[in-house]
Amino acid sequence: MRHASTIASFLIAAGSSAQVAIGLFGGVSEDRIWQTELSHIGALGEFRSAWFPSAVVRVSLSFSPERHEHRERYGVEHEPVEYQWLASTMDDRMRAVSAAIDLKFPFENNACVGGYYKGTYVLAGLGYTQRWQIIDLWEQDRDGLVTSSHVEKTISEPVIRAGFGGEWNFKWGGPFVEGLVTISSPGLGPPSFRFPGAAILLVGYRYSFAKRWYIDE
Repeated sequence: MRHASTIASFLIAAGSSAQVAIGLFGGVSEDRIWQTELSHIGALGEFRSAWFPSAVVRVSLSFSPERHEHRERYGVEHEPVEYQWLASTMDDRMRAVSAAIDLKFPFENNACVGGYYKGTYVLAGLGYTQRWQIIDLWEQDRDGLVTSSHVEKTISEPVIRAGFGGEWNFKWGGPFVEGLVTISSPGLGPPSFRFPGAAILLVGYRYSFAKRWYIDE
């Protein structure tokens, strides 16, 4: 019985022989949580089963390098004479790390020549973003009285992702381009859910380790 279970497990594993891919990507997003643009750099791994060769499970990890925004505001008085002074400065530093798991499905009948898929697809998945924000505020009134504050925020943000893309895969690897939008819950007060939380454009490269369970054309 024990040997039969081992053989059955081996046959199931062989029958579900998968195509695995790894890749790198980068891009930009219009971030609606921080009301700014962010850059993204990341890596991914993909799994395509022989039982469902059109569908792909993807796991990805990305980070947004620190973005620094400096703002200044000047105060003006016109009486008795015009006088202008630096009323406040704000330094805003933001960075984030994200993880996601997505399902990819062909938008059309993707060609599989030599075991390498190419064509358009849709994807949907779940993600999680950890955000860090540091705000340094300096203020000065008309009489030169100065106040300052330092605020550090850590924001946990569950995310729902959906989008579309196109891939061109060859033996040497393949480029791809994707557009994504997110629904997120950053815990920053109402509204509880933000749509879109971000609009993202990604460009990347993946390398597929093709298995011989396809029909060669």
